[in-house]
Amino acid sequence: MRDKDQPGADEQIIRGILRHLIENPDAKDTIEGILKWWLPDGHMWKRGEVQEALDFMALKGWLTKRKTAPTKEVYGINRDRSGEIKKLFSAECRNQSNAGDL
Repeated sequence: MRDKDQPGADEQIIRGILRHLIENPDAKDTIEGILKWWLPDGHMWKRGEVQEALDFMALKGWLTKRKTAPTKEVYGINRDRSGEIKKLFSAECRNQSNAGDL
């Protein structure tokens, strides 16, 4: 596993958020809710890291972002891209399965 300051941390955040959204496609929340409910337990995620991951996923078109107040944004899955996201996860699962065979 990579050091927390390496890109691997961002990948873990992205995977955690996308996994939550695949399992709960109607979920929508602010960064505060995402930090509390969407990410895997057992780790203290930094708000700045999560915000960077959310910005990246919104830029890729994987997430929708809606401003609800001057300083609040609500994120959810972009249903038009959910097939692409699911393909990423199925490819990842196949790669992890094959790596276990070594």
